[in-house]
Amino acid sequence: MTITRPGVYQIDEADYHAHAALSSTGARALANDCPAVFDYRRSHPQAPKQEFDLGSAAHKLVLGAGPEIVVVGPDEWRTNAAKEAVAAARAADQIPLKPRDFDTVMAMADAMRRHHDAAEVFAPAGSAEQSLFWTDFETGVFCRARPDWIGNGITDYKSTTDVSIPHLQKVIAERGYHQQADWYLSGAVDRDLIAPDAPFRLVFQAKTAPYLVTIVELDDVALQIGRDLNRYALETFHNCTTAGNWPGHTQGIEVIGLPAWIERRHFEGAPA
Repeated sequence: MTITRPGVYQIDEADYHAHAALSSTGARALANDCPAVFDYRRSHPQAPKQEFDLGSAAHKLVLGAGPEIVVVGPDEWRTNAAKEAVAAARAADQIPLKPRDFDTVMAMADAMRRHHDAAEVFAPAGSAEQSLFWTDFETGVFCRARPDWIGNGITDYKSTTDVSIPHLQKVIAERGYHQQADWYLSGAVDRDLIAPDAPFRLVFQAKTAPYLVTIVELDDVALQIGRDLNRYALETFHNCTTAGNWPGHTQGIEVIGLPAWIERRHFEGAPA
């Protein structure tokens, strides 16, 4: 299925990720790295990583959408038979899990079901993993998004190592979730799925017992920063596509100095 028009589509995750429209992941890459790196990575996708399997499986059990889970024993995949079973699962777009990891994601899903506020944001009146496509009004760039959950707002589920607020502030900044928030909201508003003032919530869950849950909304400043970064990314994508040129970090020859702390240490006294 080739999607060329704005709309809301029910398509496989693999087909969604293979589409050439600019995604939130791509916008974050353009805003935080040079265009050359973005251009290379979109034509050289990374192979699935085992460390992401647990989060993907928890995502499947919590939302009821996504690739199927296949339990592959034993708990250490050292035999050729186990390695072949894992490879076959990945080839079939399934999530292979060790038995102990499957027990973990089952416990995570159970903890999520028992969390009152999480039950509220993942209310029955909503849809999981719809693929949204729209055209950015200012640049004409074709965009895409696949929110975890769309109800009276947008809710995205993340598994992590620590759900304390200070840690989550760092995670949000480092992984660009403030950009993701603005991107998803923009797409859903464009498709008339939510009101312009609808909330974006992040549901974080720890991957270790007791599998604590923290739900956050981003403040107006965080959303504005995300909006500004997305606008930069869209303009960069448009300009590079139009010119057919995806530059690196610099062009020509740059004159640079040493880090400021080395200069200070040198001129303020002898090195220790």
